[in-house]
Amino acid sequence: MEIFATVLTITDIERRLSVSNGCLLLQALSHFNGCHGRIVLNVKDDEGTFWNFRCLIRTERYGPKRVIVSGWIDFVRTKDLRQGDIVVLYREEDVIAGMEYKIEVKKKNSFSSLNRIKGSLGLN
Repeated sequence: MEIFATVLTITDIERRLSVSNGCLLLQALSHFNGCHGRIVLNVKDDEGTFWNFRCLIRTERYGPKRVIVSGWIDFVRTKDLRQGDIVVLYREEDVIAGMEYKIEVKKKNSFSSLNRIKGSLGLN
């Protein structure tokens, strides 16, 4: 089940990933408050590599802001993410392993290439 998707911004690829209020990721991590505002989210990518993302609740003037910090920049660099790429996070229930989180990356340039091909074939 998809619980979070975002188009990456400059801040997302250079510093941290902000999680919007109201997304299903926050519901999935409802135990945030019991962890003094931080939790480690173990996520598996499409190649089977596990990533540990530390999630924090930052206090902001307009209310708490959820961000993914530690581990995120390593993921960004390894995957060569750029502004405009899309990241999708899924939560899946595994009978043996329990709850699993998976992350998928959709590169911006692959969408542009696909649209060009579709356009040249008259499929738009």
